[in-house]
Amino acid sequence: MKKMTKTQAIHERTEKIIPGQHSNLPGYELFSPVYITHGKGSRIWDIDSNEYLDFMSGLGAGILGYGHEEYLDAVKKQLDNIYYMDPARRSPLEIEVAEKLHKYVPSAQRVRFLLTGTEAVQLVIRLSRAFTGRNLFIRFDGHYHGSMDNVLGGNVNTDLEGPPYGFDMKGDIFATLGRDPHALRQSFKIPWNDIEFLKKVLEKYGEQIALILMEPVNCNGGSCWPKPGYLERVRELCDKYGIVLCFDEIITGFRMGLGGAQSVLGVVPDLTTFGKAIAGGIPFSAVVGRADIMDLMTKSPKVICAGTFNSYPLGLAAANATIGILEKDDGALYKHWDTVQARLTEGFKEIAVRHGFKMLLQFVRGCIFYQFADLTVAHNMGDWMPVSDHVRQEKLRSGLVEEGAFIIFRGRWFVNSSITNEDVDLALEMTDRVMKRIK
Repeated sequence: MKKMTKTQAIHERTEKIIPGQHSNLPGYELFSPVYITHGKGSRIWDIDSNEYLDFMSGLGAGILGYGHEEYLDAVKKQLDNIYYMDPARRSPLEIEVAEKLHKYVPSAQRVRFLLTGTEAVQLVIRLSRAFTGRNLFIRFDGHYHGSMDNVLGGNVNTDLEGPPYGFDMKGDIFATLGRDPHALRQSFKIPWNDIEFLKKVLEKYGEQIALILMEPVNCNGGSCWPKPGYLERVRELCDKYGIVLCFDEIITGFRMGLGGAQSVLGVVPDLTTFGKAIAGGIPFSAVVGRADIMDLMTKSPKVICAGTFNSYPLGLAAANATIGILEKDDGALYKHWDTVQARLTEGFKEIAVRHGFKMLLQFVRGCIFYQFADLTVAHNMGDWMPVSDHVRQEKLRSGLVEEGAFIIFRGRWFVNSSITNEDVDLALEMTDRVMKRIK
């Protein structure tokens, strides 16, 4: 009789008491149970001592990799005198981190800290409604803003005869039981990167819209970059109709640069959300933005932003440490990152061509997206989703896990700054073997 592995044994215990994966969005059920004991740099080890290259990095949160010594030392030093927060107390550390965001992020006239990206997005919606006196907001196909009822799922709507609310229908991968039946009526959900469609929506409904919410580069929907002039035109339309513009930089923030995507793309939103990478993997988030909007949290009556763990010490220390490492030596870590990622993307592309696969490959620093599709560029999820070979894509992902490398389902690699050239070469060898098998 074959001996049960430690993984199998602990999984039997897990299923009796813990329902589902930590984040049970569609796709995670594709992963076989893996119980991780520790990590170092770009590697993780499971309970059966199997070693893996990790290109998931906590869904991108672990921007520095595992066990980064400078990061850990900096966090520990700042926590020598641990304290607990309450509504009447602040810390010098909070002001130091806020001032750094003010220095680097173009939109950061004011800064508030929270715990998660989901909370940050909900605060943006509340602030925008309070500032404009309107209720509706616009979001886009392929953009992800958390798991709350009012931003999760709903199919894109291109019908301008009636308001283009997102709608429930078969095939919505983010459909959930228990959603407030009125939640999808809080927003319009429309195609991204289509300025003419957005213009038509605003011509008809602009006076009802409080907020336009988007990823400035759509990492969740295929690392799709905005078309030339798109963000600039969106900015102009928001100014014309008195609408608040928010960039959700939960992924792009601190990957594309210390100033986020807005500093690279040259368009300044009214509000911005940051999370994941801001604290190197420790739970932490921020909302930054225009003083006249953010100051609604200080007026009476005011916008409530309450939370026991807002500006909590560990998150602040981790954020301060992360920013300190990223800004060191004029951003030297970013240069290393770019070199390693270029080696990975160019090698991946060469392997696909050699095995005869048509491959869409798009990326920002730290977030690579691929699909088996005969496309050179995709401007939104609607471009690549219908024409991609999703079966083959999943075979590549599962094959890489068998080889000893974790990547995310739906064709994403998160590359953290601990990845080395040797790691890349090993990952490419694995990719070559798997592509040969699935040909």
